[in-house]
Amino acid sequence: MRNKMKFVIIIVLAAMVGGGLWAAGVSLFGGSQTLPAEATMAVAKVNGQSISLYDLYLTHLRFAQQVEQQQGPLTGRMHEALRYQALEALIDSVLVHQEIDKRKISASKAEVDAELQEIIDLFDSKADFQEQMKLAGITEDSLRRQLEHQIKVEKLQDQLLAHVPVSEEEIRQAYERVRASHILISPAGSSDEDWAAAEAEAWEIFNQATTENFGELAQAYSDDSTASTGGELGYLYRGKTVPEFEAAAFALDVGQISEPVRSTYGYHIITVTDRILPEGDEFERARADLEKEIRLEKGQEDMESWLADMREASEIVLMEHRLNAFAQMQAGNFEDAVHYYKLALEEDPENGYLLSFLGDAYHGLGDLAEAIAQYELAAEKEATDYTLLYSLGQLYEEAEDIDQAVAQYIKAAELVPNDIFTLLTLYYNVTALERWEDAKAIEKLIEEFQERQNAFLQEQAATESAEGEAEELPELVEEAEELPEEEPAESAAESVPED
Repeated sequence: MRNKMKFVIIIVLAAMVGGGLWAAGVSLFGGSQTLPAEATMAVAKVNGQSISLYDLYLTHLRFAQQVEQQQGPLTGRMHEALRYQALEALIDSVLVHQEIDKRKISASKAEVDAELQEIIDLFDSKADFQEQMKLAGITEDSLRRQLEHQIKVEKLQDQLLAHVPVSEEEIRQAYERVRASHILISPAGSSDEDWAAAEAEAWEIFNQATTENFGELAQAYSDDSTASTGGELGYLYRGKTVPEFEAAAFALDVGQISEPVRSTYGYHIITVTDRILPEGDEFERARADLEKEIRLEKGQEDMESWLADMREASEIVLMEHRLNAFAQMQAGNFEDAVHYYKLALEEDPENGYLLSFLGDAYHGLGDLAEAIAQYELAAEKEATDYTLLYSLGQLYEEAEDIDQAVAQYIKAAELVPNDIFTLLTLYYNVTALERWEDAKAIEKLIEEFQERQNAFLQEQAATESAEGEAEELPELVEEAEELPEEEPAESAAESVPED
C-alpha cells in the first residue's frame, strides 16, 4: 500500500505541478521546450532567477485542473486568486532549488534508477509500465527529472530536520494497524435523552453480538455508511480516527468485541478481525521510510518557518502589474493595489475581473461609491458571471440602495436557472430584505427548475421501465418455447355426449 501510494504521488508530481516545496515549472528545472519569446518573459524574479510567463501559465493551469476535479468549474475571480497561489508555489520552489544548489545536494543516476525501478516493479512488466506511461502522456525522461528533483528535496529535508527526534515507539506505532468493523448507533438528536436512548440501544445490541453475527447486526442496526458491508472499516492506522475509537480498537485482541464506546458520532461497538504487528522483515524494510515520514510530519512547522525566513532574506520582485496588485491586496495595502490594478487595466482594459478587484481595493479604502462603479463596469464586461452581480447586490445593500440590490439579485438568478442552490441563496437574500413581490420572480425560476427536474425523473423512470420490459421479453419467449405442447382441443360437436 505504501509503495502504491508513493507511485501515485510520483505520477502526480510528473503529470502536474504540485504545491509548496514540490512545485516546479518545466522550464525552471530542466525542461527542454522551445518557447516563443512572449512565453519566456519574466513575471517575477527570485534572487535574480526569473519565473517566466510560461512557468506561471503551466502551474496555474494544472492547479486549476486539480481544483476543478474536486470542486467543479471556477469563476474568473477564483482563477485570478489561483494564479497568484501558483506564483507563490513557484517562488517557494525556486527558493528550495536555490538552497539545493547552494548546499551542492545531488542525486546520483543509481539513486534515480532505484526509485524508477520501484515504480516499474509495480507493473506486470516493463512493457506494461511503458504503455501506461504513454497513455498518461509522461515520458521516462520527464519522470526521471522529477524523481531526481524529488530525491534532492528529500535530502534537503533530511538536513533541515536532522534535529527532530523520532523514537522507536513512534516508528512501531506508525507501522501497527488493525482491521476493524463497527456498529454505530447515533442519537436521534442532541439532547441528553437522545444520547441515553442511543446508549441503551447500543448495549442491547452489544449483548447480542458475537463474532459470527457481527456483520448481520451491523447491516440491521448500524447508522454508518459501512452498514451495507457489515461494518467493515478495513485496516486502520493510529491517528486516522477519533481518539476514543482509536483507543478502543487498538486495545482489542483479534476476535474481541468492545463494549459501546462513545464518540462525537454516537456509540460504537467495535471488533478487530486482524492485527499487523511491528515485527519481521517487512517492518524492518519499512523502518527507514517510516522514520522519515514521522520526522517530516513532526517538523512541518520548522519547514514552514525555514521557508518564511528564506523569503524574508531573499529579493523577490514581481514584474507583472496584476500580480503586484493582488499581492498588495493580500497585504492590505489598498492604495498600492488601486495603483497596480489601474496599470493592469491599461494593458487589459476588457478584463472585467480586474475591474472587480479594483472595486475590492476601493472598498478596502472605504470608497463605496467607487467600488460600486467598478463592479458595474465589471458586470457589463463579464455579462454571464452571476457572481459579479451577486457581489454588486451586496455592495448596494451596504449603500442602503435596496432597489438596486434586489435588481442585481434578480439579474443574477436569471443567469443560473439550473443552479438550485444559488437560486435558493438569491431568494433568501431578496426575502431577507422583505421584498416579497420581487422574490416571486426568483420563486418562479425555482418552480420551473423543479418542474424540469420532475419531468426528467419521470422520463428516466419511464426509460428504465421500458428497458426492464425489453429485458423481460426474451425471457418470456424462452419460457414459452420451453412449455410442453398441448393436445388439440375437441370440437364443440365432438364434446357433446350422445343421447
